[in-house]
Amino acid sequence: MLQIKLYTPYLKQKQVHQACNDKTTFFTTVNAGRQAGKSLLGINQALKWSLSKNKRIVYWVSPTASQATKVYKNILNAIDTVPIIKSHKGSQGDTEIIFKNGSTIKFRSAQQEESLRGESVHYMVIDEAAYIKETTFQTILLPMLNVLGKKCLIISTPKGRNWFYSMWLNGKGTDIKYSSFKFTSADNPHANQDIINMAKSRMPKVLFDQEYMAEFVDSAAIFENIKELAILKPILGPVGSDKYFVGIDIGMKNDYTVVTVLNQKGEMVYVDRFTNVTSPVLKERVKKTLDLFKPVKTFLELNNQGGPIFDDLYPICPNLQGFNTTSSSKPEIINNLINAFSSSKLKVIDEEALKLELESFTVTYGLNGRAKFSAPSGFHDDYVMSLAIAYECLNKNLFTGSYVFM
Repeated sequence: MLQIKLYTPYLKQKQVHQACNDKTTFFTTVNAGRQAGKSLLGINQALKWSLSKNKRIVYWVSPTASQATKVYKNILNAIDTVPIIKSHKGSQGDTEIIFKNGSTIKFRSAQQEESLRGESVHYMVIDEAAYIKETTFQTILLPMLNVLGKKCLIISTPKGRNWFYSMWLNGKGTDIKYSSFKFTSADNPHANQDIINMAKSRMPKVLFDQEYMAEFVDSAAIFENIKELAILKPILGPVGSDKYFVGIDIGMKNDYTVVTVLNQKGEMVYVDRFTNVTSPVLKERVKKTLDLFKPVKTFLELNNQGGPIFDDLYPICPNLQGFNTTSSSKPEIINNLINAFSSSKLKVIDEEALKLELESFTVTYGLNGRAKFSAPSGFHDDYVMSLAIAYECLNKNLFTGSYVFM
């Protein structure tokens, strides 16, 4: 068999590979801090399963399509000089690598639940599992292993004590079908300890413990009360005498454009999220929403591609105003949004992708001590930024003309 060496695993990674390749373990769960090497471990294990025997089906499941695509590209880049690939394709929802031995790695998003149903697989890697719904794991992913299934590798940074925590606990028991491992960020021999120490001194302890020390804490979310406040259904148009305020985050190819509509009570009444469209289609879609709700004011982010979009929409969309996201304005609007959630001043639409972004949004601190808010690598923050801009628009325009919004 052709030998491929992509990396030199450190001790804890070696132990995981041993469990994934032994004769007894079915579920191997890896609870790891950020940049601890868990994804690299998963990539190498997926390749090992694919190439060890012919005609094997390996599923790589990530919380989002962009994460799955990123792993697909990383694998292609790692083995592009080795003559083992028969074909590959990166189309949305149908991303896969087919090897000359007949084995296949298929890359899927957990959000596309219906596309996951019905297939039997030999091996499965579930990446960032803590950010995938338990119902998706129990009712869709597990049944795929019922017939042909031999091994399942579950890897993630923790997020509370959800089903991922339960699977990790199973590996601490006596059932030999389960194995569990824990890596901190500092366990990675390539980690920068100075950066880790800096994060420890500047991040909230509960967040540091979760993100770097891989501790299962009760709550380390930046935004509180998400479950209690994500209860609304979108409306199809204006209601009664309500007034509306809109925040728009512009994205083109790799990011999403998100248009968020709030009413004067701080209720998220409508959201439109889309990607991979041409500039004319994007502008027409934004204009359609603004024509429908006729907002008191709309803030459109000017950064990156936003400037040209604003210039074209400004003459034809009343009450449109540009918003610059800077190193000072972004922390300000995010902190305002954090306060809105903690004090229950907002209610948002019950949409899984929105809740995932809110739950995974995090903060790090730079050398200058400033907070940097962003999504973790592989996640999006377009929902969050659009909502933050919309809430800023609401706060800045509560009193306008003859209206007093309460």
